[in-house]
Amino acid sequence: MMKQFCRTMLTVMSLAVAAMVLSSISAQAQAAGSSVITHAFDVGVGWANSDFTEFVQVQVESSKTGYVLIYNIFDFGGGVSAGGSGSIPASSVTVSGGSVNTAKMTVTLNLNACTAGFTNSYGPCGPINLTWVEQPASVGGSMATRGDSQQTFPGGAKVVTNGETVTFFALTTGTALGFDAPAGTIGVLTQETNVTKTITIP
Repeated sequence: MMKQFCRTMLTVMSLAVAAMVLSSISAQAQAAGSSVITHAFDVGVGWANSDFTEFVQVQVESSKTGYVLIYNIFDFGGGVSAGGSGSIPASSVTVSGGSVNTAKMTVTLNLNACTAGFTNSYGPCGPINLTWVEQPASVGGSMATRGDSQQTFPGGAKVVTNGETVTFFALTTGTALGFDAPAGTIGVLTQETNVTKTITIP
């Protein structure tokens, strides 16, 4: 139980770091435009290796045309770092399992970030294959919000949301450009209902 709690707190801290790391860096950006989303799901995850020399952050946001991917990989040990953001084919994201709070809601991302039309801001591109399985509120808790929220990601991408959301923790497995999510990695799965969203990408 304590080990699971520590992993959850690491995920929360990792996602917080992802939102702050480069927030002071100015970037020329273009808004993808606002859209009203009746019902959709977003997922995100951040993890670090045991000695904190590697950090991976991946976010999938619903949009008016499908989905937007935002990812950053930092290898502080002198290895390869990479990142990018942009629209991805709707077919690269699969949502299954029925309703939330059942431990069955699953979101899967299968994408090669070298896909034409996707912007890789720095470093090499490659495959990102991740699966999120929602944990019911009785196990991982949940957080409901109404109103405005804003997320700023490393590299300059920004997501502004107004409306009703419910966020659950989600067991996350898979790889991003060859970086494996450690066993027990916990990400987040957010259910959006009647929200207005503006996504700004570099």
